[in-house]
Amino acid sequence: MRKASGNETDHAALLAVKAGLVGGSSESVEALTSWNASLHFCNWVGVTCDGGHERVTALDLAGLNTGGFVSPFIGNLSFLRILNLTRNRLEGSIPKEIGLLSRLEVFHVSNNTLHGAFPLQLTNCTRLLVIDLAGNNLRGIVPAKLGSMPNLQVLYMGANNFTGQVPTSLGNISSLTKLILARNRLQGSIPSNLGKLKRLTILSLGENSLSGKIPSSLYNLTSLQIFSLALNQLSGTLAPNLGLRFPHLRWVSFGVNSFTGIIPPTLSNISALQHFDGCQNNFYGDIPEGLGRLEHLESFNVERNNLGTENEGDLGFMTNLTSLRILSIAGNRFGGMIPHSIGNLSSKIEHLWLGSNMISGHIPVEIGSLISLVALGMENNSLTGEIPSSIGNLVMLQVLALGANRLQGIIPPSLGNLTNLYNLDLEENGLEGSIPLNLQNCSSLQELYLDNNKLNGTVSNELVHSLKQLILLYLSNNYFTGYFPTTVGELTNLNVLDVSHNKFSGEIPSELGKCSSLELLQVQVNSFDGRIPLSLGKLKVATHMDLSSNNLSGRIPPELQNLSSLHILNISFNQLEGPVPAKSIFSNLTGFSFQGNEKLCGGIPQLHLPRCLSFDQINKESRRSMSTTVIIAVTVSIFFGFVLVLIFTWIVCREVSKRNNTPAISLVEGAQYQRLSYKQLWEATSGFSVANLIGAGSFGSVYSGALADKPIAVKMMNLEKRGAIKSFKAECKALSTIRHRNLLRILSCCSSLDFEGENFLALVYELMSNGSLDSWLHGSRILNLSQRLDVAIDVASALEYLHHDCEPQIVHCDLKPSNVLLDADMVAHVGDFGLARILRGRLFDNVSQEQSMSSLGIKGTVGYVPPEYGMGGSVSMQGDMYSFGILLLEMVTRRRPTDETFNANTSLHNFCKSRATNSNIFDIVDSHLLAELNIQNNDYETNQEDVNVKRLQDCCAAIIEVGVACSADSPNERMDIREALK
Repeated sequence: MRKASGNETDHAALLAVKAGLVGGSSESVEALTSWNASLHFCNWVGVTCDGGHERVTALDLAGLNTGGFVSPFIGNLSFLRILNLTRNRLEGSIPKEIGLLSRLEVFHVSNNTLHGAFPLQLTNCTRLLVIDLAGNNLRGIVPAKLGSMPNLQVLYMGANNFTGQVPTSLGNISSLTKLILARNRLQGSIPSNLGKLKRLTILSLGENSLSGKIPSSLYNLTSLQIFSLALNQLSGTLAPNLGLRFPHLRWVSFGVNSFTGIIPPTLSNISALQHFDGCQNNFYGDIPEGLGRLEHLESFNVERNNLGTENEGDLGFMTNLTSLRILSIAGNRFGGMIPHSIGNLSSKIEHLWLGSNMISGHIPVEIGSLISLVALGMENNSLTGEIPSSIGNLVMLQVLALGANRLQGIIPPSLGNLTNLYNLDLEENGLEGSIPLNLQNCSSLQELYLDNNKLNGTVSNELVHSLKQLILLYLSNNYFTGYFPTTVGELTNLNVLDVSHNKFSGEIPSELGKCSSLELLQVQVNSFDGRIPLSLGKLKVATHMDLSSNNLSGRIPPELQNLSSLHILNISFNQLEGPVPAKSIFSNLTGFSFQGNEKLCGGIPQLHLPRCLSFDQINKESRRSMSTTVIIAVTVSIFFGFVLVLIFTWIVCREVSKRNNTPAISLVEGAQYQRLSYKQLWEATSGFSVANLIGAGSFGSVYSGALADKPIAVKMMNLEKRGAIKSFKAECKALSTIRHRNLLRILSCCSSLDFEGENFLALVYELMSNGSLDSWLHGSRILNLSQRLDVAIDVASALEYLHHDCEPQIVHCDLKPSNVLLDADMVAHVGDFGLARILRGRLFDNVSQEQSMSSLGIKGTVGYVPPEYGMGGSVSMQGDMYSFGILLLEMVTRRRPTDETFNANTSLHNFCKSRATNSNIFDIVDSHLLAELNIQNNDYETNQEDVNVKRLQDCCAAIIEVGVACSADSPNERMDIREALK
């Protein structure tokens, strides 16, 4: 027999290994094809043999993208020292036969899809220097037996599903230099025994669920270069001398934990430091001095802490950071102005995040010197002045976020130079003028936020045509006019379009049907007319569509029934007519709103709409109408003379009335107010000037003015809106006999003709100089805790009076922050009784409460309407309690009930109910309330007994408790207003 040139056992083992593998890429197919009988196995790709015994010592198949499994016959390669199977698609478990490889020194199987537990037999391979199992689906515990491996230098087990605790025994591996257990599901504390690993250069335990404090023994690891504990549940403070104990650190990450205290002032002693991450903790105080000395520092991230003093000089540390590429201090308490020396910041800086602080003053023009910037965030501060045109120099910029400030002036045309921009956020400022045409050069834009400004003019076809990559387009709450561009149909990636609360006119573009990715469409409160485009029925992924408060007419397209994903459709307050479809969204009582369209009929029975007439019935009604024409003509002739007498009598009465200096007008029984003329109100409001416009609602607009030097607010009814007269009478009726310090009082009303001879109706109120609660909760002004509590008590007092202390009892039906107004002394007044219902009586002449509900549909505002109203339930005091509960929760959390974070599976009620305990109350309350705390070190956790912290916890918890109890789904489970007020 021929003497074998190599070990036959190794040959057979390699063939068995090949049999378990499945070729993937061309490289793997070529490599495995070379494993054939015509070549000696020592010449096969990836196989290395020793020179003397011709035994396999290394098997390296890394990066071949091969699939299959690891054959147990690999245990027969008894001379194997190196096994590298990393970056493949291997499945199955690691065979226990690996433990037979007594000479094994390197074991690499990372970045595969291996599963099962850690192969405990691997600990038999006592010569192992490297174990790399990272990036698989391994589970189970990290075995304590690993601590008995005397030569192990590298242990990589990250990015798996290991559970349990970090074994204390790992501290016994004195040879260990690199330990990575990150991205698992480990729990418990960090073993203090790890402090014995004096040779350790990398310690990464991030992205687990570790808790407790950093053991003091870890500060003995003076050789550490990479130290990562991010994304755990660790607490306590960082040692002030951290920079002295870790002189060789290059990368340190403590982000997303619950650390408190200051950032160690010795950080500037770590001369090699490149990256520091302390984001999303509870650090307070100043940024350490001397960071400018760290010439290698490239990334410094401390966003979402409590750093800063809210005072001038907080940002002085920025000027000397000459090597940074990333600086993020967003979400802290930094105050003062941005120094002009910001232009001296590192010329290499790419990301600068300053948002959600208390920064004031102008944006320095020197910002235009940072020409390497890719992202600039200054949103949610108190910046004023104009946007400097020098920002147009930042041609590398991809993200520009300046929203939620108090910026004014125009949008600089120079922003058109930012051709790489994909996110532009200028929302919630006071910007004026039109959208600069140069913005069409930003053809890479995907997200454009211009909402809540004072922008005007038209939106050009050319602009929309150029921005074909848009995904999100927000233009709401401005003064845009004209037709909306038909080129919107070219935005095939568009996911959100919000142009609500503007003055757009013409038809809604039918081209919207081409926007196949559109999920959210909001065009409410404009002047769109014509029919609802049939093409909207092609928006298959649409979930939310609001077309309300326009001048749309015609029938509801039945094609909208095909939108299976649609869960909110609001077509209220238009002039639609004809049958309501009965399928899909039209059968969803909470998602479909249609009130204010009095000519609609049909639909599901729960909508309580009149039955639609058939064609024969229409003809029959027409013939009946013609037969009565003759009778009507005769009747008119007989009474014509009588009408003339009535007209003459009316003229005489009017002349007599003019002689009275303070006459009253009686619009409904018991509702009498001093009469004012149209001319008086015209002059008081400067001709109902746009400059005097302070609000707009479903049935009219509100203007500020002055009458005999007394500030007033004039609500001018839009009589083209169906239901406006009923709303006018309802408000007069509701407020005719009630008096309470927390109810908005009517001073007068006007029922007259305007200068063109058209009917005119208006209500006159006291002017509430501090605006609405909504503007304080979601605008630039902030209410402190005491003020919010006072407002809550004021609103509750008003409801208690309406529900229990006035006769007859009144249900408000539309309680929300925009209907709560604040006077000069910050006393809250509940207003807008246009939807109010009087219990145990008549609402209007010959119209009962029940009839009113069936004819006018569901009442209230989405998010504040109790669920039973959507299912045909009667108006009740419990319905007001639901709205009151939601209002309380919004006051504490500063989240609207229609916030995009809420969906069909959650709500503001559930969000608060699941987190409303003192232990985690700070997770849900408005961050501005947390900023009120002025305790030592601002350390919430270690100052639980501090009177300020305790007061904030108790007060917020109490308000949320009442809010949750009032907003229960079932009316019978809701708290009564008297109990809530107590």
